[in-house]
Amino acid sequence: MNGDEASASRRQLSMAEKLDHLLTLHADPGKADKPSYRALAAAIAAQSGETFSGAYLWQLHRGERTNPTLRHLSALARYFGVPVSYFTDDDVARRVIDEEGLARRELDESMAEAGVSAVYLRGDLSALSPEGKRMAADMIRQIRELEQGSKQPPSPPRT
Repeated sequence: MNGDEASASRRQLSMAEKLDHLLTLHADPGKADKPSYRALAAAIAAQSGETFSGAYLWQLHRGERTNPTLRHLSALARYFGVPVSYFTDDDVARRVIDEEGLARRELDESMAEAGVSAVYLRGDLSALSPEGKRMAADMIRQIRELEQGSKQPPSPPRT
């Protein structure tokens, strides 16, 4: 990594960038658009009891609001399944983002090796957590190994 790449990877991530990553990651792959801010605010409020407005989430996502309360950060973290420190510590955010990317590549590789090309299946699996993606990748590998083993001619019966 040269000096420019190192400084780019060490630059401070904005709240808007962190939230954008989570919104993109949790978007329904079967739908063209991300959920509306109003729908997302309602879902977060239903889960956490913390009130949000769609306008407030929009402002956070656009970078117009940059200093959310700890209550709001906690509710967002809980909803998206990340630690609260994801929003306050760039190193934690980068680890979460890197872990997700690694898990996604691992799942994509195992699906490609197994010949899975169904777009809808790939979309459904992309919504899984990094742990879920790794488990799915392992299951696909195990199923492929079992099926490859069953294609061998049966051994003759013992007498």
